Amino acid sequence: MSSLVYLLLVATSLVGIMAYQVPEATVKVNSPQGFEVSIPAEPGVTLFAFHGKVNEEMDDLSDQTWAADIVSPRNGRFTYRNRNHRLQPGDILYYWTTARYNGIDHHNYNRRYVVGRGDSQKIDVHGSQGGSHPIVANGHNTFNIYVQ
Repeated sequence: MSSLVYLLLVATSLVGIMAYQVPEATVKVNSPQGFEVSIPAEPGVTLFAFHGKVNEEMDDLSDQTWAADIVSPRNGRFTYRNRNHRLQPGDILYYWTTARYNGIDHHNYNRRYVVGRGDSQKIDVHGSQGGSHPIVANGHNTFNIYVQ
């Protein structure tokens, strides 16, 4: 009887491990350049891996421009940071991610993120005359200031 209980416990543990789903990654385009890809730091996750390429699909698991393992979360997230590449509206970031959960790697393959105009940053500044002055950064080094 005790071996039956042991097998039941092992089976229950394996089902819990196998049922883990890697969270969908959040992509953030930075201005004037760079981007971040992240997942939440959940209990049991000890590694986040990012593999990506821009404007060209990956043919196999070793076909990428960037590959990085992140082993420490910051501010509650495992985050891959690229500070050098400038993503433009219309670019497509093809990527796949891995999360190591309770010692086992789980993957999200064939992901893509299309960079759009909504990725720009907008800051409203109020002038001394009470007018609103939005500052828009569209991934470029220049700011467009509109006075209303």
